Amino acid sequence: MNKKLIFFTPLFVLLGVCILLIAGLNQDPKKIASALIDKPVPEFYQANLHEPSQIVSPKEFPKQPFLLNVWGSWCGYCKEEHPLLIEIAKTLPIVGVDYRDNRQNGIKMLKRMGNPFILTIDDSHGELGLKLGVDGAPETYLVDENGVIRYRHSGLLDKETWQTVFLPKIEALKNK
Repeated sequence: MNKKLIFFTPLFVLLGVCILLIAGLNQDPKKIASALIDKPVPEFYQANLHEPSQIVSPKEFPKQPFLLNVWGSWCGYCKEEHPLLIEIAKTLPIVGVDYRDNRQNGIKMLKRMGNPFILTIDDSHGELGLKLGVDGAPETYLVDENGVIRYRHSGLLDKETWQTVFLPKIEALKNK
């Protein structure tokens, strides 16, 4: 009996690990829960990307719903979603967070591709990203008029996600 138990125990452990792995593979990585949902954007004091002597904090955020977009010039998906951000910026303010990037590279990208941001935060050391719980760029947060994070999207923001997820949430914020 003891020999059978010793033989089958590793097999059961391996089976359990396999079940957990399979269950994990069925999860959508874009739906990573954020501990900051329904909480204010964390307090920070960081340089404006374009004016490094100007210190930015959440006090400079718009007093209406807006997007907080985490991006970097090194990020392929960020460049891919950038034209959509340019379009969105025509109707909704966007605050940009240039995440773990060389300041000059970020500025060059915005000059080359256009600047959808009403304010761009230099997060070259990733300090704000750490406070936000960023797991990679791009990430886009929907923030309400009180500076409270209402939704987090991890990964490429595409037109379908914008229309089916963000727009209804923005309308709900405006109608509350």
